[in-house]
Amino acid sequence: MTVNIKKEAYCFIKQYNIDQLSFESLKKVLTQQGYILVEYNGIYNDETVTSLLHSLNLQDMVSQSRGFSYSDKNHRIVFVNEDLSDEEKLVVLAHEEGHIYLNHMASLCCIGHDVKQEHDANEFAHYLLHQNIHQIVSRFLKKHKKICITAACIILVGLIGLTGISVYNRNQSYYGEYYITSSGQKYHRKDCIFVKNKTNVSRLTKEQYDSGEYDPCEICLPQG
Repeated sequence: MTVNIKKEAYCFIKQYNIDQLSFESLKKVLTQQGYILVEYNGIYNDETVTSLLHSLNLQDMVSQSRGFSYSDKNHRIVFVNEDLSDEEKLVVLAHEEGHIYLNHMASLCCIGHDVKQEHDANEFAHYLLHQNIHQIVSRFLKKHKKICITAACIILVGLIGLTGISVYNRNQSYYGEYYITSSGQKYHRKDCIFVKNKTNVSRLTKEQYDSGEYDPCEICLPQG
């Protein structure tokens, strides 16, 4: 049966609720799956790691690979070379997780020789490491749903407020460069003695002018 590797990779991300893929996040998933992570050195290992490798007869695997998985009735282990960079360790762990999640460990105790399985694990790792922006955004929105809704409401209210201000400002078109006081019935030029340096002055709007309530100032706007 042909397995849709891309779909499996995205199911894995959803199942384990992985927001940000990292070496530590995959290590945590391994623990949930019943595996332990053992880091080894290609040249020298401490007594515990050396004893484990010898007891499982994995010395050749250590010298041949950057990482590999092992499983039997007593052990579930993912081995990773400790000399790798953090980025390289992430790639190796994503590949080994492909073997585990795609159930390759059910038929083999040690992964690394089946060409088809290696290809599938590589493809699985590719989709884990290269998630598209739509998937990342979708998971973020689902995880932070309440925060996103609150932020959206705040933005919407702000936009409505700005729209109202804009409409108000458009409606407040002015009639010339004339000014009135809050208590007067005349409109004046800006430098008129009746409005100059006063604090209760506002610009004459077209609506106020059309109302007929204001007449031109006889001093700064003499008629005829």
